[in-house]
Amino acid sequence: MSLKKVRYGTNYIALIVILAAILGVINVLSYRHFLRADLTENKQYTISESTKKVLAGLDDIVNIKVYFSKKLPPYLTTLTDQVQDLLEEYRTYAKGNLNIEFVDPASDPAMEQRLRFMGIPQVRLNVIERDQAQFTNVYLGMAILYGDNKEVIPAITDTSNFEYDLTSKILRVTSTEIKTIGFLSTPGGPDLNNQLKNIQSILQDHYSPRAIDLKKEEKIPADVAALVVVSPRELSEREKFLIDQYIMAGGKVLFFIDTIAMDERRLSATPLKSPLADMLEHYGIKVINELVLDRSNANASFQSGLFTISVPYPFWVKIARENFARDLPIVNQLESMVLPWASPLEILQDKTTGIKIHELFKSTKYSWTQKDLFDLSPKEQYFPPPQEMKERLLGVALSGKFKSFFAGKKVPPKEEPKKEEQEQNKTKANNATPRDGTQEKSSEPIITESPDTKLIVVGNSRFITESFPAEFDGNRIFFLNAIDWFTIGDYLIGIRSRESTDRPLRVISEEAKTALRFINMFGVSILVGLFGLSRFYIRRRRKRRGINI
Repeated sequence: MSLKKVRYGTNYIALIVILAAILGVINVLSYRHFLRADLTENKQYTISESTKKVLAGLDDIVNIKVYFSKKLPPYLTTLTDQVQDLLEEYRTYAKGNLNIEFVDPASDPAMEQRLRFMGIPQVRLNVIERDQAQFTNVYLGMAILYGDNKEVIPAITDTSNFEYDLTSKILRVTSTEIKTIGFLSTPGGPDLNNQLKNIQSILQDHYSPRAIDLKKEEKIPADVAALVVVSPRELSEREKFLIDQYIMAGGKVLFFIDTIAMDERRLSATPLKSPLADMLEHYGIKVINELVLDRSNANASFQSGLFTISVPYPFWVKIARENFARDLPIVNQLESMVLPWASPLEILQDKTTGIKIHELFKSTKYSWTQKDLFDLSPKEQYFPPPQEMKERLLGVALSGKFKSFFAGKKVPPKEEPKKEEQEQNKTKANNATPRDGTQEKSSEPIITESPDTKLIVVGNSRFITESFPAEFDGNRIFFLNAIDWFTIGDYLIGIRSRESTDRPLRVISEEAKTALRFINMFGVSILVGLFGLSRFYIRRRRKRRGINI
């Protein structure tokens, strides 16, 4: 009996040791190979493939210091756990190149001044304790350090954009330079510090935006990673030549072109010939002098007497999810965009031989156009013929080797400087001493073919001006995705696109609407009636069978 007890006890101890060993092995393996189920729609609690690529590319240690107060209000108690979980995933995929440290600033009185100098302030929060509203000051910041480079996230109040913020900061501290984005500055065109100030402030987090005035510049600087051309009203041949040669040198350009001159106060429009029309057609894209209307549209606000009214406006085309290209990262995760008073594009197939074309987005199949005589009134009722309704191409990307628009042509001469500049140049010329005593003859070569590069053309510029990027989030995300695609690839695109959560209703035909109304009004009654008739028929048959028996 005692031998059985000893044997049973030995087996029991051996089982515990084996289970402990198995659990230990699983724990070690799970540190490197772990499984998690994230059931949120946008995988909010799982880091994206883009972040994994960034972390795998780290070649030295990045230090992350999380400055979180230990005493946080109850509604933020889960925030620390969520941040810790995501940072553990970051640490795992960084393969030893990420150090993470949590610090409670309250433990060091001298730290408050250092954090303020770093750009991490105290956050004042409202707390209810013992049925009384009180205020408390806490820290919710983070610093990302790499060598002498430093970036901060001043306050983390939720994790919805945490991955994008952190990954972009890691990219920024590990990058050797901040890329410059040029905005073409022209008379009468949108100004970077005025109509484009929202876009400028959005870009400043990760890029260095600057205005490019080709009347003053000899050429587009080589350090401009991408050029944004926002519907110029007038351009000289010389300025067009400089843009063309920038592309021929491998430069990437976003063309946002209007072919309709708008007076938004009077709601009047007249056709406008873009000075870039012939050059874009040479590259293979024609912007048509028409305005697109769509049953899929956004609400627009208008002044009516003393009141402001907001109504669905067909000229503010709302791109639906199914009308974005599925094969291109810059748009394949977008839910919607809004293009106000947009013009359709046409691809000129004979001009795009050897060029890869991506149709970025289109209007829905319930769209039509107006041309010549424009009626922009929001009160107008539109009944377009069904045969005119079809999808219209509104945005396109081209990639490949482009032929110069100026190949075989004479180089446009440099513009004559103003009188004051002429005097200055004359003085410099008189003071200058030629090396060989003769005047040097200058010849300007033309680059006739580009290396592989990219262009984007959109038949609208207003979607990134004024308040549109802030009001319609898809507009902002598309613009930043396009800039990223041109400059750093698709590293941040997959993360940023998860922010887009607009879910526009799918547009359906009038016949389908009528059918749905009929089903909603009479469908249930008809089903109940049919069910009652079937029950009546079955009972009647049963009764007849009973009588026959």
